[in-house]
Amino acid sequence: MPQLTIGRMANLYGLHRSTLYEAVGKGRVTAEVNGKGQKIIELSEMIRVYGEPPGQETSHLQNPTLQPDTLPSTPNILEKFDALLEVVKEQRDELRQLREEVIQLRRLPAPPSTPAQETTATQPKDEDPHGLRSLVQSLRDHDRQSNDTSDR
Repeated sequence: MPQLTIGRMANLYGLHRSTLYEAVGKGRVTAEVNGKGQKIIELSEMIRVYGEPPGQETSHLQNPTLQPDTLPSTPNILEKFDALLEVVKEQRDELRQLREEVIQLRRLPAPPSTPAQETTATQPKDEDPHGLRSLVQSLRDHDRQSNDTSDR
């Protein structure tokens, strides 16, 4: 039996979606979640609870997917399909190349560090980054020197 989303099933039966959500919530109708995260209900479940859809023949609902012989006769459909298939193949090849490049890059040795990186790496975190302590120390040294010269 076909499975339809709650919205489509509500349209088929002439119900409001909230009515079906409520029926599912109370357990009167069983619903599943499809791969897209949508709640879906089997037609047989709806027939069990609500009967046949009003004004609808169920024969066209038995197989809702189109068969290859019933595809619309678009003159360029095969050309469009082939073009899309080529794009997918190109993207697959590009992805494969990028993955190989990443593998090669991971095998390379780490780049040598620059002197700026080395001083940053060896500098302790608790050291004064703006030089405030060294400024205060140099001011103190200056005051001592000026006091020493004035004492003479």
